[in-house]
Amino acid sequence: MRPGTRAILLFLLTGAGCDAGTDPNTADVSGRWTFTETLEDVAHGISCTDSGSYDITQVGDTFSGAYYQRGACITPTGTVDNTDSGTVHAGRVIGRTVRFMVTANCDYEGSASGMPATTLVGRGVCVLQDVDRTLNFSGTWQATR
Repeated sequence: MRPGTRAILLFLLTGAGCDAGTDPNTADVSGRWTFTETLEDVAHGISCTDSGSYDITQVGDTFSGAYYQRGACITPTGTVDNTDSGTVHAGRVIGRTVRFMVTANCDYEGSASGMPATTLVGRGVCVLQDVDRTLNFSGTWQATR
């Protein structure tokens, strides 16, 4: 080994080891995602199946963006169109865990897979106020890019 090579090698090895175990490996969720979701309000016999897209901008461990969806809800009185669009806000990435809100009514939590992230999978909860009742939806969602 040439003189100085050992010092450079030692520097590279110790420098690379300094982050070990302290880097949270925060998932990058920025960009366009295609999602599907199925949410149910069992008490009122309503189930909704939707698909659409998220356009996310991430800065550090926070993110926000927009969504667009098409779908339908099956109710005891028939099928209702569930096409919608709005904001994604209060997004937070903690390691591989993703949490965000859609409008003011729906909370989503899930986990990211891949490095960089290529799949998100999780659960969602929406509380909606109808004219004379509160609807409590819960279910699953997944997104890919």
